[in-house]
Amino acid sequence: MMAMIFARRKKRTKNVFIVNMLLITSYVLLAFLALLAEEDFTLDTDISLSSEVMETLEKLKEKPLDINSATFNELLQIPYITPVLAFRIENYRKKNGVFNSSDDLLMIAGFNEPLLANISPFITVKKKRILLKRGALNWKTTWSNVYPTEEGYLGNSSKLSNKIRYSNEPFEAGLGAYKDAYERSYFDFLTFYTLARMEGLSIIAGDYGIDIGERLILGYPGFIFKSSGIIKSKEAILVPYRSGFEDFSLRGCALQKDWKMLRGGAFFSCKKLDATVDDSIVKRALYDCEYHRTETTSEKKDRLEERLIGGFFGTGGDRFRLTITSLAAEYDKPVEPDSVHYYRFRGKGYGLTGLHAFFGREQISCWSEIAYSPTTKGTGTIIGMSCKPQKTTVSILYRNYSEKFYSPRAFAFSESEVRNEEGFYSYIASRLPHGFNFKAYIDIFSRPHPTYFNQLSTKGTAVFASCEKKILKTTIYMRYKGREKNSYQWENMNVRYERHNIRFSLKTAISKMNRFTILWEGLIFSVPDASLQEKGNLLSLSFRSSPLENTSFETGFVFFSTESYNSRIYLFINDIPGFMYTRPFYDNGTDFYILFKAKAINNIRLYCKLEIEHKEGESERTYKVGLEWR
Repeated sequence: MMAMIFARRKKRTKNVFIVNMLLITSYVLLAFLALLAEEDFTLDTDISLSSEVMETLEKLKEKPLDINSATFNELLQIPYITPVLAFRIENYRKKNGVFNSSDDLLMIAGFNEPLLANISPFITVKKKRILLKRGALNWKTTWSNVYPTEEGYLGNSSKLSNKIRYSNEPFEAGLGAYKDAYERSYFDFLTFYTLARMEGLSIIAGDYGIDIGERLILGYPGFIFKSSGIIKSKEAILVPYRSGFEDFSLRGCALQKDWKMLRGGAFFSCKKLDATVDDSIVKRALYDCEYHRTETTSEKKDRLEERLIGGFFGTGGDRFRLTITSLAAEYDKPVEPDSVHYYRFRGKGYGLTGLHAFFGREQISCWSEIAYSPTTKGTGTIIGMSCKPQKTTVSILYRNYSEKFYSPRAFAFSESEVRNEEGFYSYIASRLPHGFNFKAYIDIFSRPHPTYFNQLSTKGTAVFASCEKKILKTTIYMRYKGREKNSYQWENMNVRYERHNIRFSLKTAISKMNRFTILWEGLIFSVPDASLQEKGNLLSLSFRSSPLENTSFETGFVFFSTESYNSRIYLFINDIPGFMYTRPFYDNGTDFYILFKAKAINNIRLYCKLEIEHKEGESERTYKVGLEWR
């Protein structure tokens, strides 16, 4: 039987190779044809984004940025706006005064009509440049609880988040306190920072991130993911750390100085990390830490101290830049993993050095970053290019991260993690004739060496294609998403599984204040070698209304039926700030929710949500409340 399976797999491998080549050939042909069309693409709400990113998008839609008064860092909050474009906007204002309309952006190199259409929901233009008096205080508290509660944990079931930020140009300060469900301490994770920006000099102390290059060495969670086509880092450099992800921040101080054609900076960090410890020996440093809600997970908290120092130096302008980044880190205890079946970091410290290059012309940009870890002898490489003629965007990206590349704070483009991976990604977005918006990508990747989660090599292909058409006040959206990967473990082997999703949705504006959405998605999950096939279906109905100027509510029903978790279907459901995530639906059940948002007294905003899920004869109720001052 095993011989038959391997024979079938060999034949299928050849067939898969032929299919992939046909896909690529068809894809290139589509790209060529699309050059004759027009581009338009938007962020899909079904993409799994961090809560912080979703909140930023919601706030920008609610209160768009005035491009006549927005600062450089505020411009970087806008999706698709890179540092180069932000610099060009600032230079335009210096030379021409103000923008009379958003169409004036088309006079800046790098902007085209599709890009303007993408950012238009997030920007506004005020004819007179308003110099706002700074001193804004922003405070937000959110609470949630799920019933029935679970037993056997150290703390109660409440999840709490408290954030406060004060900004008075050129100074800014922030504080955050987080508690996940069933954690004991109400301040399980604390963040704080102070930031000052003065005439090209930025200094930050406390918790911060370094977002530089293509994030091979240091990065900050943000806009780098497949479905949107955003595969280029924003390179924001010094970023205040406001995220709830616990161990990705740096804690210490950093400074950055910008001259006309030069940019340099230095950073220092000393902080405690979670770690797996056995008999007083550190087995693994945990940068993506677990919930501290049991005795076992609580024992991992703050068991390892990391001291890190580094710097960067770059030269160039908005058309060409070179940046060198280097860092050295040391742990207070050596990391000594047990397993010899897969590579894991071993030692008391690590180092990283990288070179980042960017070249951009009117409608073409190229970028690359090469990083080397002298301690582990590992390398990481990213090479990308994006072409934006007037009517289309085409992007390609190649990445190669060696098995021993150890960069624990990397957030570069990847299938799973920035190590032990090689892949080629290509993307196209275009506005076709008659107002059809087309978008597609294909990603071919492999993980040639064993990993912590899988002791066999894996490879796979991800394919995506969507088409959108607006007719009067109704938007019709169709999407196909396919995935093939040989990581399903069966009889001590890695065998290939396939996932095929088809989605169809209608969004219609019943009136200026009311909107209705219907969405259906079907899925087929199969493992040919194991003769396994499962199906899943999901139907979502939602209604949103804004009866008053500063008040809105949304209600929705989700009906889902899948054969197991393997055939799960992911769906984004609108939520209160701090809880905006894409979630999986599986088994058989229904989900009902009602969401209320209102601007109460002065600058106070109130958010409430009730969600009830019935599944397999059981019910789960979720209550969420949020208060915000801004």
